[in-house]
Amino acid sequence: MLKDYLQLCWFSGFPEDLPTDRKFLFINLGVYLLLGLFIQGNISDPIEAFMQIFIEVFITLIFMGALLLIDASTYNFERFLTAILVCENFVYVLGLPILFWYIFAKGGEFASYPIYIGMALMVWSITIIAYLIKGLFGFDSRTGGSLSVLYFVLTYFGSFGILVLTGL
Repeated sequence: MLKDYLQLCWFSGFPEDLPTDRKFLFINLGVYLLLGLFIQGNISDPIEAFMQIFIEVFITLIFMGALLLIDASTYNFERFLTAILVCENFVYVLGLPILFWYIFAKGGEFASYPIYIGMALMVWSITIIAYLIKGLFGFDSRTGGSLSVLYFVLTYFGSFGILVLTGL
């Protein structure tokens, strides 16, 4: 099952034909939380990182719920959530060495390279989400791309904004 979902990271496979399994979904949710906490915990305060990751998951659920309401079905909910989590986990795993490189290269001549690679990973992640939205909901490429950018902004900057507004 993991192989079916990882194909999406390479823009192959069909999101609408993916198998669903709640246990697999919850495993990926746990991995997402652990990887996110580890990465955010190395960037910011551990309590802030914990809150931010849970806000990201909550925003992801709201975003998907809104898309499913527009689609007028809940048929793709587990498939879509699992696909997003698997692909985000894959990008997170690729980002871990970049994070360590960034931490250890501060002040060195190669300090800017991890930033560029991290930006490329973010663009790749946005493109994967656009591919999923296009495949599961039948939107055109422009709409899928716009919704993917909206998802990225809401999830990552929205969670940070909520933390800043609440004073946490």
